Formats: sequence, structure tokens, C-alpha cells
Amino acid sequence: MEFWQAIAHTEPGQILDVARAAEEFGFSAVSTGDHFVTPQRIDSPYPYTKDQVPWVQPEASTPDPMVLAAAIAQVTERLRLFVTCYVLPMREPFSAAKAISSAAVLSRNRLVLGVGVGWMREEFELVGQDFATRGRRCDEMLEILKKLLAGGMVEHHGEFHSFPPVQMSPVPDAPVPILIAGHSDAAFRRAARFDGWSAAHYTAAEVPALAARFRRSWNQAGRSGERPLLVVPLEHEPSLDECRRLEDVGVTAIVNMPLSFRGEATSTLARKRAAMEGFAERVIARLG
Repeated sequence: MEFWQAIAHTEPGQILDVARAAEEFGFSAVSTGDHFVTPQRIDSPYPYTKDQVPWVQPEASTPDPMVLAAAIAQVTERLRLFVTCYVLPMREPFSAAKAISSAAVLSRNRLVLGVGVGWMREEFELVGQDFATRGRRCDEMLEILKKLLAGGMVEHHGEFHSFPPVQMSPVPDAPVPILIAGHSDAAFRRAARFDGWSAAHYTAAEVPALAARFRRSWNQAGRSGERPLLVVPLEHEPSLDECRRLEDVGVTAIVNMPLSFRGEATSTLARKRAAMEGFAERVIARLG
């Protein structure tokens, strides 16, 4: 099992230093989120909290995740860069593919792409994308993405997009791992077509049942002989026994949440380093 560090909403002036520190303390990857803007009023229900109210504040820093991935790669050596969840159907396919391809190339194949269909209708409306068809459009955009990132001349003719032979360059020389976010049946079926599942923030006790649902979809897709990636951010720091139980149900990486998730909207770099170092000593080192 690996341990990844969430850096979402980190103050921009600290973010590269936080990534360096994550690598120093033994984290295998860092993860960041994706939003264009935060509307003053949000009526859309947030699916990952009990009261369905989003916890992110409008002033929370959310850099473009592909720009951030490319920047972090320049100041680290081995750290992977997990973008979760990239709201693919909120975008036009060519600009999304170009950003993803560029980040993968500039990070030297260290990009891990988490894709979701999104939950905020208001944000879709701001950029002129249809919220109701986002699932079907996401499926088609994932097809387009795989074609464009493979290199060479490709064409596509589908329900929402059609284009003659075109070629994107540069493209990475290795496939970009794609994890699918969400906990609906459709999300699990979509995840079973790619490299695995990206969870939201749950408790350790909630994960086994969700992992079992995902595994059923994975097996039904005829992939029982393959090991999927299964990445889980938790609402709390896991105990060593919880980590072992999660590994037993197939979790491949646990994401340590940032201090902002614990109510510290801002904090010093020293405070962040201490929090990551403490987690590394209590959890990472003791699990080998």
C-alpha cells in the first residue's frame, strides 16, 4: 500500500515546498482537486457529505491542476501527481486532452488522472456545458482522450463529437493511468473500463462495502485476473489496523488529507511539514 498527500487548497506560495516535503517524508504522490470557480450560491447537492453541503470555501486556492502537475514535476524527482477529480465533461475534449498530454509529458509520465462527471450544475452552466448529458459525454470524451494520447492520426465519430483525422503532439510515451471517481453504479462500471477507482472522503469503516461494489463491477467486466488501482482519501487519520484492513480489501493507496480539511484554512509551511512528518512517522514508517 502507498500513501499519498492531498495538497488541495494549499496556499500558492507554499505549494512547491509542500510537494518537496511530501517526497522527502516518503509519500508516493500528491493529489489536487479541480474547479474553475465557486459560485456565491450553490443549490446543487454535494454528494460526499451527510448534509449535502460542500465544505470548500470560495476563497480556497484551486490552481489549474494540469499546470500544477507540470510545475510540481519540475521540483521533485519521483513524486507522482494525482489530479482528482478532473471534471472532464465540463470541458471541450481537445483543450482537455492537450492539457492532460502536456502535463504527462512535462512530468515524465508521473501524472495519474482521476476523472469524474461533476456534481455542480452551476459550474457547468457557467461554461456552457450540458449538465444532464455529462455522463454520456464523459464516456465519449474518455474514448477521444485515449485516441489522442496514443499519438498518430486519429479520428472520431460519436454522439456528441465528430472530427476527421488529426494528430496531437507531444504525447506521453507511456499510458496515463485513469481512475474514475464517484460512488454510483455508473461510476463503478466506468471505472471497470479503465485502471481503477478514486474514492471521495469516507471513513475507513465505509470503504470495504464500497470497494466490494467496485470489485463486482471490475469482475463483471471480465477483469478478475487484473489488480485495479483503488485510491481512498479518508476523513480521519487511519490506525495501523485500519490500514491493514483496507489493504486486504484492495485499497492500493490512502490519501492523507490536508490541514484545511481539519478546519485550518491557512497554516504555515512549518505547520504543514510537521503534520506530514508526523503522519509519516506514525503510519508510513510503521507499515514499511
